[in-house]
Amino acid sequence: MTETKEILKQTGLTEKEAEVYLALLQLGESPATRVSQIANLNRITTYTLLKSLHEKGFCSILDKNKIQFFKPISPENILSLLEEKKNKIRTIIPELKSKQNQIQEKPETSLFEGKQGIVSMFDIILKDAEKNKEVLAYGNVSIAEKLIEYQSLHWRKTRLNKKIKIKAIIDKLPEYIKNNKELREVKINKPLSKINTYTMITENYTANLTLKGELTGILIKNKQVADKERFIFNLMW
Repeated sequence: MTETKEILKQTGLTEKEAEVYLALLQLGESPATRVSQIANLNRITTYTLLKSLHEKGFCSILDKNKIQFFKPISPENILSLLEEKKNKIRTIIPELKSKQNQIQEKPETSLFEGKQGIVSMFDIILKDAEKNKEVLAYGNVSIAEKLIEYQSLHWRKTRLNKKIKIKAIIDKLPEYIKNNKELREVKINKPLSKINTYTMITENYTANLTLKGELTGILIKNKQVADKERFIFNLMW
């Protein structure tokens, strides 16, 4: 009996509800008073539990001569009851998944400062770019030039070894780009000189760099943000 009760609890019943359902099965159609005697519970508690079983679909209620009788569903119908619950859950799975994605896709933001910090940020960008072999960038060339000081040969050597192409839109063409065209495409957009930022985009990351004395980078890990920036880049390209 204990094992049966435990299995009934797994269908969503409490321990006392399982006891009352088993008592009702034993009796068949009965009033709460009779069920309470078999379940060894007081009448008020038994009545409350029977009402709960009715709400959960484990019994029906019939009125006879102004007395409520409770009739248990047959054991075979428990499977149908569970199948109905499964079907209801299936209908809300898309909504549950959307809520799950909202949590998973919450942007993860990191701040990088100083030479070592910027180099660390570039390592993350290059790692993420390995799959698609591409980094997109746009912004003020003065920041791009400052990046060269921070990157030294590390960025270019790693990028070329991994065969990662960079496509950039900047306000003018500096000398270092004229002399380093390998795996690089550049377009000029002069109005970009008016913004004091430089943005780099990979599949999952967006890096926003600003120059106010020290070069500072804000790295956002979020595919939706990266997709939006990629859309903006492609419009300018």
